[in-house]
Amino acid sequence: MAGKSQDPGWAWFGGRLVGFSEARVPLEDRGLQFGESLYEVVAVVAGEPFRLPDHVERMAAGAREIGLGGGVPDLSRWRGLIAQLYRREPHRTAVLYAQLTGGTAPRRHLPPDRPEPLFFAYLRRFSFPVPAETAKGIAAITVPETRWQRRDVKATMLLPAVLAKKDAADRGADEAIFVGQDGFVDEGASSTVFAVHGRTVSTPPPTQRILPGVSTKAVEAICGDLGVAFAARPMTLSDLHRADEVFVASTTLLLMPVVRLDGNPVGNGAPGSVTLQLAYHFQRQFWGQPGP
Repeated sequence: MAGKSQDPGWAWFGGRLVGFSEARVPLEDRGLQFGESLYEVVAVVAGEPFRLPDHVERMAAGAREIGLGGGVPDLSRWRGLIAQLYRREPHRTAVLYAQLTGGTAPRRHLPPDRPEPLFFAYLRRFSFPVPAETAKGIAAITVPETRWQRRDVKATMLLPAVLAKKDAADRGADEAIFVGQDGFVDEGASSTVFAVHGRTVSTPPPTQRILPGVSTKAVEAICGDLGVAFAARPMTLSDLHRADEVFVASTTLLLMPVVRLDGNPVGNGAPGSVTLQLAYHFQRQFWGQPGP
């Protein structure tokens, strides 16, 4: 269990490096009071961020959508602040948490003067799944979609995801997969969902209801390298339940097989051959050869 001694020692806050305990968000921060806020979680291995340009572009695109476009540092600034944080806390494996808020102003839905956006980030030590964990897989459940409609914007309004994760834990599962009222699968509470039928990998396409996943780009590229068919297409709950294999992918899970779904085994109840092949190459790409 994480304790106070494991908290980060430093943060990038408002354009400078400060002690983590000194990085305080004001009470009238618009991210805190209105949810006017975006975030990214970036894997960092030995100081090297994984697929950083994709994360930066996703935050920048979301910021443009909600009127905070000028608040996102450019790619070189991200690399510089990660390097500074890593020099202070050289964890072999960590995640960078970065957040952009609408800044601080007297509490009004539309303040008369637009405040300066606030950007902050910090590194936290993190242990990523290794091949032995991937070989076991995880259980998942499906839950009704309860989130806002603009899920292509990676906002910090995560209460529905928190409640879905609690539901999953209560039912002995590790992940919850949101399904819309129309019966189509959206995504996991903190992951992107993939189904395998034969040797074709499919995932719901990015729309306003689905976040464009950084890990999805990695999976698609690996499929291309291995000659595995990949399709971004709508997926019904029935499609998911009838899949030969199911897996999820995210910054923190990497690529993880789902071996039980809604209490029933997926396939034969063990990670399938396509998923394991993709997971092996994902791990190699993530860690760098020869692996962890």
